[in-house]
Amino acid sequence: MVYLLIACTSLAFACRKKSDPPPVPYVSFKVNGIQKTYYNYSKFCKDFCASSTFCGTFDLNDNIVPAELLKVGLPGDPYAGQVFKSGDYRFVFTWVDPSSKWYYVTGGSLKLTMNKWEGQGGWGCANFSGWLKASDADSVYISDGYFQNWIWTYTTKK
Repeated sequence: MVYLLIACTSLAFACRKKSDPPPVPYVSFKVNGIQKTYYNYSKFCKDFCASSTFCGTFDLNDNIVPAELLKVGLPGDPYAGQVFKSGDYRFVFTWVDPSSKWYYVTGGSLKLTMNKWEGQGGWGCANFSGWLKASDADSVYISDGYFQNWIWTYTTKK
């Protein structure tokens, strides 16, 4: 009887569903149709990244050299469902291409929609797409964009 009890208990633990792995911060998007995915990141934190309230970056190689880098600055206290677009006060969205050419939301037509904003220790997730412009008037089209990242500093809205 004891052996049967031990066998059943072992079987119950062996058949228990494993929980899903924790999410990983990353950004994924296409630039003029070419897929980009960056797993190196800085957590969203209250910062003065070009006067935005929350700032976070993602990059390809975790380098000091700013190439293959995406920077997002969100003004105020973001919340799920909020939409940021080109021209919004203190909204920053910058992509640096492999040759270190910088493209900005200023002059472009990018739109970012917050899917989740959980506050301190939680997650911020968003979708984005649209045009970015370089200082020489060159432009790139960003499509199918998505990021998920940790939030380091407390906010008042969820």
